Amino acid sequence: MIKVVHFSDLHFGSGERYGSLNPETGLNKRFEDFISALDKPINFAVDNQVDLAIFTGDTYKHATPEPLYQREFAKRIKKLSLNKIPTILLVGNHDVLYRIDGSDALDIYNTLEIDHVTVFNRIELKNIKTKSGVVQVIALPHITKSRLLTKEEYRNLSTKEQDNLMIEKVKQALNSCIQKLDPVLPSILIGHGTIEKAQFGSEQDLSIGKVLSYPLSFFQSGSLDYVGFGHIHRHQVLQADKPVILYAGSLERVDFGEENEDKGFICLELEKGKVKYEFKSTEPRKFITISCDLTCSQNPQADLEKEVLSKRHTGSVIRVRYIISEENFGLVNQEKIKELLKDSFALVIQPEILHKERTYRVSDLNLNLITNPMSTLEKYLFDYTEEDKKILLEKAKGLIENL
Repeated sequence: MIKVVHFSDLHFGSGERYGSLNPETGLNKRFEDFISALDKPINFAVDNQVDLAIFTGDTYKHATPEPLYQREFAKRIKKLSLNKIPTILLVGNHDVLYRIDGSDALDIYNTLEIDHVTVFNRIELKNIKTKSGVVQVIALPHITKSRLLTKEEYRNLSTKEQDNLMIEKVKQALNSCIQKLDPVLPSILIGHGTIEKAQFGSEQDLSIGKVLSYPLSFFQSGSLDYVGFGHIHRHQVLQADKPVILYAGSLERVDFGEENEDKGFICLELEKGKVKYEFKSTEPRKFITISCDLTCSQNPQADLEKEVLSKRHTGSVIRVRYIISEENFGLVNQEKIKELLKDSFALVIQPEILHKERTYRVSDLNLNLITNPMSTLEKYLFDYTEEDKKILLEKAKGLIENL
């Protein structure tokens, strides 16, 4: 039996708008949350002496991370290395610099040849030796079209045609690797990308046009025991057995789009033809939305305070959203709401003001008429004498010409 920890989508540098500076450490408090989240699978791997640690991509917010983010991630990889735990790092879309040279944010680990650390930045099959036996690993990192587009014959294809071509090439490469698998040894396929029918979280908007979408059938080979993916932040199991196909999900919530998603990592026990897996929560920082419709309220302040008191939670990132009419907007004291929520980790107040439908002082005015300012003014001056109206219209004409 081979014990494995699979974690993904760290995104160091994300979500820091909800954090303030910790004066004792000099770090953003939300960044400290992300560090704590990363420590959970790392410490679990060390404490339980697992055989293999797998990270399936998106280390940082982008591929040119600050030295601080690189340092803190490297500390954790070093801890795995010093404990002689074979560690796999897969390149994700946020790790890639979109250049022809194919460079990425994880190149440094290949360059330094860190003991027990293997970086996958292309589709390939490798045998990884662990203290409990050999694991066959097929890697499907984030695939870019950069190199494809260097070839003249592919440049004039439509985006859809390019994507279809890339997906077909991926299929051929994966099948080639699967055919080479030893039927006696346990086998894993790790990937970073979108599998069709998977449910997106808040990261969907960030990936449109950048990440290929693969059919589930690509990964349903009976030669595989476990298929572990990164990229989609929502933990989900797409197939429960033969092989197990799942997304580990991200380690910490990025924003309110992930408010209702638990975050964590996967621990699994792997044998040829048999996989036992479990999702372990990192107990991420809570995000709570407090919503209140005050449009018909007789006492907006009291009603909003009542709702806030019923749902507040110490140490959470809280968003207060309320709908209120324009004339009652001044009846809500936001400072009192902030005082009630002073124990929250971070607070966002978002009022939605319903404006009254505008009416014109002169009934004849309408949208078509007001596009002609002289005609509008003439209507407006209906109760002036003809002499005064003539003087005012001349003045107005002069102002309009000057403008």
